[in-house]
Amino acid sequence: MMWPGHLVQNHRVRISLQRWLICGVMLIASPVLQAASITLGWSPSIDPAVVGYKIYYGVVSGVYINSIDVGNVTNVVITNLADNITYYFAATSYDSNGVESDFSNQIAVTTPPNPNVPTIIASPQNVNVSGQFSFDVSGNSNDVYVVQASTDLITWVPMQTNATPFTFVDTNAGQFTSRFYRVVNVGN
Repeated sequence: MMWPGHLVQNHRVRISLQRWLICGVMLIASPVLQAASITLGWSPSIDPAVVGYKIYYGVVSGVYINSIDVGNVTNVVITNLADNITYYFAATSYDSNGVESDFSNQIAVTTPPNPNVPTIIASPQNVNVSGQFSFDVSGNSNDVYVVQASTDLITWVPMQTNATPFTFVDTNAGQFTSRFYRVVNVGN
């Protein structure tokens, strides 16, 4: 029986969406022992046309600024994630022509906090009229910490290294609409 062209296309799209979603519904995650890494695993698609998967993620629900083509495997370790941050993940599958499925169901995973991060005392009043931002860093006496800054919670730039206790001052904070800070213990 011959199907009209538009019905064949619609039928293929419907089958394609069903096969793609089978892969995505099973996306699961678990933190691995190493901080700031997440292991993702999923059930393979039953569609023989699927030749690979892509993982998308970001720090805002539904906004995926990062993607990784993992090929034809059903698990991956995502590394270089910020500590104590919630990431949102979704997967797609693709065929040999590079045609990608819709996103799978989204999952949210929070990376574990880094136990080597000292207490930071900071509040909105720390931003002064000249656009400077400061906070106090306390921790184990004479331990060395590096203060890092980021505008996207992905890329971290070292700003200052010092032994505790100390006060960090960012003289350029006023140049950014938002800026995030973290402090990492580098020993003594």
